[in-house]
Amino acid sequence: MTGTTKILVKDAHAFIPSIKKGKASEKLSDDDDLPLGCRIMGAAKLHKEGKKGKGVRVAVIDSGVDAEHPAFDGMVKYQAWFRWGTPLEEDDHGTHVAGTIHNMAPEAEIYDYRVFGGEGAFEIDDAIVTSIFEACYDGCDIINMSLGGRWPSANILTAVQYAHSQGVIVVCAAGNSGDDDPLTNERGFPAMWEEAISVAASSKKGKTPVAFFSNTNPHIDYAGIGVDVVSMKPGGSFQEMSGTSMACPHVAGLIAAVLHDAIKGRGFGSAHKPNDTKVRAFLNKKCAIDIGVEGPDNASGIGFLSYLDKGEFDALMEKVEEAAT
Repeated sequence: MTGTTKILVKDAHAFIPSIKKGKASEKLSDDDDLPLGCRIMGAAKLHKEGKKGKGVRVAVIDSGVDAEHPAFDGMVKYQAWFRWGTPLEEDDHGTHVAGTIHNMAPEAEIYDYRVFGGEGAFEIDDAIVTSIFEACYDGCDIINMSLGGRWPSANILTAVQYAHSQGVIVVCAAGNSGDDDPLTNERGFPAMWEEAISVAASSKKGKTPVAFFSNTNPHIDYAGIGVDVVSMKPGGSFQEMSGTSMACPHVAGLIAAVLHDAIKGRGFGSAHKPNDTKVRAFLNKKCAIDIGVEGPDNASGIGFLSYLDKGEFDALMEKVEEAAT
């Protein structure tokens, strides 16, 4: 039939989006010992104000975490692995993701749910579903999913909706299938569901422009640093990775840090545990910085998230630009 496009779907499972890896070449700041991406997202200011995520539990549903990495300071408190069989030195994605959350909110507890690996008692999608429910039952306040796929899964949607109904904040990577054209839409789930916070990737230069590989669509909520992100590598070292997978934990960590107050009964206008609606309202009012075209857009959503105010953000980015020249 002439003019017909035919797609053969060979694998509909969720997966870790393709990422770029490299050696950790970035020098850490002498004053706060934080990667630049975390500083741009406001981690140093959060920590100075005592907002470090104490009492907050963050689920990392990913490829497993090296809990013995000394930089975690013992904050990986729980591990449930539904898949295994691949060394963490090879499946290093989850450790990097969890490391960024820890850098943003160093007193938050990391709950590690492994859903990727060469062997396991569950298929990948079933492992993700089980992990989401387990994270809710285990008392997690935030779920980070730096994973996704082109095709939606009804079972994963049901699990995400359950987490949402329980007040658990679900943060997801938007996906790395972007074509550098904000007028085209690239789909990725679970990020596109309304119960999830969809995070695009921005770079660490200029006005934090959205990365060329970052998915664009009307469901993007925010952007976070996702290019040349320095974080932990299994075995005790560090490395750089790029992807919306790296932007996602910056946002999850930021939320964990500010939830420190909410868990203690302060902030968010209520002493009760905040839900998705209250967290989004806080982020929109206090943390969203408009980048790219004016107003909400398909590339960065409401805007780039940082705990820095606009003046502090502009001053830091000016220093970053000066250092790069």
